[in-house]
Amino acid sequence: GHLRATPCLLISSSPPPSISTAVAGTKNPSTLSTDEKQQRQHKQQLKFQQQQNDPKIHTFVERNIQSIQLEFNLRTVPCTISSAFPTTDSVNEAVSLAKRFGLKGGQFGSGDGLIIGIGSGAAIDLAKAVADTLFGNISSCNDGINQQEGGSLVLAPSTLGGFMAASSNTPSLLLDTKEEMILPHLTPSWAKAPGGHCRQGTVVTMDKQLSLPPLYSPLQPPKRSESFPGPSMAQYAAAMLSILIDVARALDENDTQQTIDTALLGDIKAVAFSSAVVLQLAAKEANESNATVQEGDSYATAQQHLFSAIPRLSAVADQSSHLIQGSTVPQRMANALLPQYFPSCHLVTYLACILPGLCESVATQSASNAGDSVSVLEELTKSIFSSIDDGGKTDGRVNAASLVSWASQIAEETAIPSMASLAYGTPDVNALTGSLDSYDALLGSMTGVNAGIRSSSDDFAVMEDVLHRSLNR
Repeated sequence: GHLRATPCLLISSSPPPSISTAVAGTKNPSTLSTDEKQQRQHKQQLKFQQQQNDPKIHTFVERNIQSIQLEFNLRTVPCTISSAFPTTDSVNEAVSLAKRFGLKGGQFGSGDGLIIGIGSGAAIDLAKAVADTLFGNISSCNDGINQQEGGSLVLAPSTLGGFMAASSNTPSLLLDTKEEMILPHLTPSWAKAPGGHCRQGTVVTMDKQLSLPPLYSPLQPPKRSESFPGPSMAQYAAAMLSILIDVARALDENDTQQTIDTALLGDIKAVAFSSAVVLQLAAKEANESNATVQEGDSYATAQQHLFSAIPRLSAVADQSSHLIQGSTVPQRMANALLPQYFPSCHLVTYLACILPGLCESVATQSASNAGDSVSVLEELTKSIFSSIDDGGKTDGRVNAASLVSWASQIAEETAIPSMASLAYGTPDVNALTGSLDSYDALLGSMTGVNAGIRSSSDDFAVMEDVLHRSLNR
């Protein structure tokens, strides 16, 4: 009864446009220019919209909305998002709408109301950002606080990207349209909770009808006016490995392996193993048929591994945040470069394309910093190769060089595109590195140099090195 009386802001990803829906501000397709080039571009835009708006996703969203409104009879006010990322304006508008509907802001238990996010990663990120702004129920994972009162957040992802966003305890990612960068939504409560963070009063629900991408899809670069298709499961796995390998690099460089908790190392190895299994399955299917794989035993196995690995990757980020500073190099590169230089590319695809270049960079550093102790990167590499049946070629003897060879081969076999192929036009390396520096300075101005987010000089050198290697791939 209390839940039904609670005002609820219902945030969802918008339904797909119909074939008659206008594009790019044109309200009536019949008013389009008769110019053949413009008509062709219009058709391509419509085709892309339909490809990116999977009907299964929106069937999921509509079914959940109907269940909330009819079965549970909640007092809801709707809010939709159709873009790839929320913006500061969309967060402010949603917060204003929530307050007008009766949700009350307040920190740590003093707020009141319910926010529900359903659908894509953008809808989940928007819901998290609104909840952080209104309720501020952020605490350190080491505080032992178990918030039971105040505003609540319920997340129901409909896509794999939405599941990753829902599983993450990091700030929501917002698109800054002025700076053309992706920035974390840092509310005051984030600064007050150092170390691993927890969103109190948050519930994540999973549905068996979650819309999943293909395990493998042949690489077919789109035409200039179109965008790349959504990422495959193989690209999700490669993206997770990129993040994980950089975490291992940072832990080794900070010489913190002696203080690493057994649970953290276990999660790192488990995510590495599951990600490698998904990539090996995708490579096997690709070598056998070279066609899009959306069913079968391999598909089901890959699905199970991803569902297991994604929450554990979030746990790795939380547990390692007090040992290393800031977000990972792949994430910072994506945040700084994606909107301006890779506007047609999905975030996950960009993170995936970094894998081979990152492995080369890390291997170079590992060779120069080799010591007697076993590194986190070595443990991760062993976990990756434990998923591979190579006929005894490695005989358990693997190192960073082995990882470089494997990453390059698996990226080619699973159709992970090169960074240069994802760029809008010919990328200018100097402009890209300048944007990395600008992003770092912008975060520093937002948070302060010692806020644990701005890159160290070593990390910036790694970003430059990975960028050069990835563009030359």
